[in-house]
Amino acid sequence: MKGFVFDIQKFALHDGPGIRTTVFLKGCELRCQWCCNPESQLQPPQLAFDVKKCTHCFECIESCRYGALKKAENKLSVDFEKCTGCGDCVSHCAPGALKIFGYETDAHSVIKEVAKDKAYFGNSGGGITLSGGDPVFQPEFAFDLLQVAKENGIHTCIETSGHCKPEIIAKLATVTDLFLFDFKHYKNADHVKFTGVPNDILLANLDFLCRNNHKVILRCPIIPGVNDSLEHFKAIAELSKKYDSIQMVEVMPFHDWGFHKYELLGMKRPDIDSSTIPKETAAKWRDGLKKLGCTKIKI
Repeated sequence: MKGFVFDIQKFALHDGPGIRTTVFLKGCELRCQWCCNPESQLQPPQLAFDVKKCTHCFECIESCRYGALKKAENKLSVDFEKCTGCGDCVSHCAPGALKIFGYETDAHSVIKEVAKDKAYFGNSGGGITLSGGDPVFQPEFAFDLLQVAKENGIHTCIETSGHCKPEIIAKLATVTDLFLFDFKHYKNADHVKFTGVPNDILLANLDFLCRNNHKVILRCPIIPGVNDSLEHFKAIAELSKKYDSIQMVEVMPFHDWGFHKYELLGMKRPDIDSSTIPKETAAKWRDGLKKLGCTKIKI
């Protein structure tokens, strides 16, 4: 089984307990308007073009068999619709203005790299975390990765929205020690508006995990004007009280660290206020949740 990965980040400290290695898989059904990893949304490899690094030497043009690169007004231009993500042009770009996000690999190759850090995992209680995109978009590959990790004695986490068929989440649960489960909006209509999908499937899968005693950390991205309402915070608090399997609630304030990548990938930037949230505002949100009876807040 092979799948598509776009990054492996070592010494991750915010993707589950301990020191972790986070493996980012490509592909996601959701189109969250605050998504800061646009390179994760589509499964195939994607070309990125950073015009600020380009010297407009045009040596890359002849390497493209599909006519995606051309000279226009004495500058390099990329037609992203023609690009297949083959990556042939990257080796002809000395300044590094052209880059491919994503590559195909197999589970054993990934875990071989992850296992290099087993000493850190053992001393800190860490392990591997699958992120994305959303790993459930590549369910068979995600299962293989987690299964091979377990065979190597590595603690496993998966970060997911839970937007998948129930049999997928049930199968992944057999090889997953901890789910980092996103809760984006309590209201179905607004969940569709801001992510492109309804929330009923997600909530049903969360219910399955919790009722079957699978450990869950509830991750709650908070975006002003989208879900920073009292009603949404009440829904978070109620979920934390309803399910004993929810170990912790993480309030994740919006940040705009990855919004520049939309332009690099030739993608439309989301029409949303991209101002990073001050720490003081995040602290007020956490205090508000405590007042609503949520005792599992991560500080």
